[in-house]
Amino acid sequence: MSNRHWLAFVYRLVRLAGRPSEATSELIRSSYDRIAGGYDAAWTDHMRGLSLELLDRLTPPFGARCLDLTCGTGFVAAELARRCGTRPVGVDASAGMLDVARREHGATCDFVVADALEYLRAQPAGCADIVTCGWGLGYIRPWKVLGQIVRVLRPGGQVAIIDNSLFSLWRVIWCATKTFAERPEALDHVMKVRFLPGSRTLAWMMAARGLRPTYTADGSKSYVVATGDEAIARLTATGAAAGFEFAARPEMKDEIFSRFARNLERDCSGPAGLEITHRYLAAIGQKR
Repeated sequence: MSNRHWLAFVYRLVRLAGRPSEATSELIRSSYDRIAGGYDAAWTDHMRGLSLELLDRLTPPFGARCLDLTCGTGFVAAELARRCGTRPVGVDASAGMLDVARREHGATCDFVVADALEYLRAQPAGCADIVTCGWGLGYIRPWKVLGQIVRVLRPGGQVAIIDNSLFSLWRVIWCATKTFAERPEALDHVMKVRFLPGSRTLAWMMAARGLRPTYTADGSKSYVVATGDEAIARLTATGAAAGFEFAARPEMKDEIFSRFARNLERDCSGPAGLEITHRYLAAIGQKR
């Protein structure tokens, strides 16, 4: 059993948590810019069925004006274009992700590099029939974003959201916590994200903002890798751990991540291999 220094770790965690939150946004953008080229293979293809199921339940009408927030490489925006026969606007803070989106879906969609909340604030009221937000709500400001979504939706308009939950990677996070507790001085940055605990919380927020929740779901989806190093590479490539590669001091990164990989192998391995489980939430709301 490794020697862990929990008091020192908690003290450092609290100190780092007091830093300005803007640093997290910058690190997340840097992560997504870096992984953009392999994002679809690592994440979009894995979660494709869940995104399509949500759009099937949304049933966006033909001719609808659509806005896709945190659009990434544009998969959902392109689906909206196909189903609605219009030209959706995809918004994402990562220029790298949108380079891929324009290359793959620029013929049917428009893409804008912007913070989702700031973009919404600049739009006129009642300008959209459909708003979607796939796998990115926890990286923005859910309460404020929902308020702006309600403002830009026309009466009867709908919003569909799917995202990782607060407990999505709890076993992975616990392994990372134990790793840094062994070397608290290695912790250099604490990610400040706003993932929600479940679809009930999201539905409550929708209702409080003036939407009528029409659908909610919670679930999980897993994949298996052979080693801890593979797990870390896959987690980074999916964006689900965006910014985590900056958590350790640069001069200690190799040491910490090597130990993290071994902890993952010890705590998360089963008969089939090392299993990584993503827990997600989804909801659809309609403007009253």
